[in-house]
Amino acid sequence: MKFSKVNFNVIMAGIFSTLIAIGFGRFIYTPILPNMQNELYLNSTNMGMISSFNYFGYLIGSIIPIIWKYNNFRKMIIFSSIISVVTICLMGFTTDLRIFCTLRFLCGISSALSFVYTISLMFNFFKESLNKTLQLYHFSGIGLGIVIGTSVVWIISTVDLLWTHQWIFVGLIGALLCTGIIIFIPQKLDYKNEDRNSVKSKLQINFIVISLGYFFFGIGYIIFGTFISAIAINSFEISFYQYMSWIIVGLFAIPSVLVWNWLSRKISTDLLLLFSCSTVTLGVAFLLLNNVSYFFLACLLYGLGVPGSVALILVEGKKRFIGNVNISVAIMTTAFSIGQIIGPYVSGMLIDLENNYKSSIFLAISCMILSSILMLNPKRFRNF
Repeated sequence: MKFSKVNFNVIMAGIFSTLIAIGFGRFIYTPILPNMQNELYLNSTNMGMISSFNYFGYLIGSIIPIIWKYNNFRKMIIFSSIISVVTICLMGFTTDLRIFCTLRFLCGISSALSFVYTISLMFNFFKESLNKTLQLYHFSGIGLGIVIGTSVVWIISTVDLLWTHQWIFVGLIGALLCTGIIIFIPQKLDYKNEDRNSVKSKLQINFIVISLGYFFFGIGYIIFGTFISAIAINSFEISFYQYMSWIIVGLFAIPSVLVWNWLSRKISTDLLLLFSCSTVTLGVAFLLLNNVSYFFLACLLYGLGVPGSVALILVEGKKRFIGNVNISVAIMTTAFSIGQIIGPYVSGMLIDLENNYKSSIFLAISCMILSSILMLNPKRFRNF
């Protein structure tokens, strides 16, 4: 398959949908969180609960493709992206904790559907391409979304607008990007989608192990991803650090997938996953040093490690799974989502209990270490 205008359009649609689903839908909460918490006098448990509802929705959204045989990727991606944008905007029109949780829950469902179907679209559309990197370009939308969304939040904060306006403005930008998705996804997608009944799905131990590793990765990475802006304010009391830290994450997240994918040509994927997850682990550990230089280095390593790890995990999981790619992505995303639900709520309680972030950081480090080890393929140890 030669690179063409259609290929370019599909890649752009994938980037935009990932930007909305993950960069905005999941991660825009991070830079806004300290502003909401301060102005609404909510504790860290409440803020963690709001985050967990988003991932509970993400869990539900990741299960839907397993039980619902719907293969119109174009309609699902467009519809889910629109719902994500609407729920983001509506966050700026309420101060009720229950409504916050409901909106983040709905956003989680739409984000998961959009992300799972986008991954399936990219994997299937470029399945016959000699350049498999084309399947991964959409992951750059995670970092782009973080950079764009955080920059908007930062700019709004400098003109004395409220956190409510931050949600609304980000949602409006998302609405513009939705038009891009509608334009770029072809009406007729030129690929042969797998027949779900052609290959019977089968769980093997190596797939179960990487799914378990993805679960621990979900717990470990999301603690950092939820509270890093609040940690910046609490540790250094310099307001723009809450934005700069997350922008650094986004900037290094943009090329993350391409960097790790390039390395995957030189080293086995499971061993590379050990290294990429360890990169995130090291980044989280640097937070314990309470030093500005190490703090921003932590953000750099986190941004560089997370999207690449997620992409490699899904690619490796797909290889280890016997059956339809949509099912493998949905199962792994489900495991990931359960971890994401646990992480913010438990860490929020630990923060309120001890009035510091140390225990929650230790929890993140422990889970990331487990995740890194579980990325190794059990087949490596057959001869031991």
